[in-house]
Amino acid sequence: MKTRVYTLVIITVGLALGMQACSRKLTPEESCNFVQNPEQQRVSWNSRLPVKLFVHSSVPVEAYGAIDRAVAEFNTTLGGGREIFHIVAKGADGDMNPKKEGTSMIYWFNTWDASRPTEQARTTIYWSGVQIFEADIRINALNFDFNLTENGTFSRLDLQSLLVHELGHGLGLAHNGTNGSVMNFSLNEGQDRRKIGAVDLSSLKCEY
Repeated sequence: MKTRVYTLVIITVGLALGMQACSRKLTPEESCNFVQNPEQQRVSWNSRLPVKLFVHSSVPVEAYGAIDRAVAEFNTTLGGGREIFHIVAKGADGDMNPKKEGTSMIYWFNTWDASRPTEQARTTIYWSGVQIFEADIRINALNFDFNLTENGTFSRLDLQSLLVHELGHGLGLAHNGTNGSVMNFSLNEGQDRRKIGAVDLSSLKCEY
């Protein structure tokens, strides 16, 4: 089988504060593989955990298991049993135009930007200062067929692995090129990358 490599995307949206130009400069922080604001401070949810997630009505019921397992990986590996993510509702109403309104949502798109057919998913985080207050995840269901099962043997793109990656973005992590990291910038068909690795956990513990 020919292996294809696809791209994963994160979009960050920072909000400038009106007083920022007059505020005291902050000391730059080590990135720890996090997205950083213009003053080189890591952006995260800080103590505002768990992240409250909604699953949009566009997401098929068959995908719920992969979502639950991806959330459980963060709650178990990073949280040690405490909730990092909390799914508030599945089948949530709302339009298909993710926007800044304070609700973090997972969407399933059957249409996609024609100029980006290899983009598997897109996560947009909204933040002010160093505080993330929303994360929206869009799954590209137009150009990809997903493995939705718990079985570790498959040939299609694994939705659980993809969601672990996107949830990492939702917490503020950026891409890296480390082999085995769930935040590697590409995910291959047939690749099982469901477990948060040591490098990912080390990064996450800088903020969580």
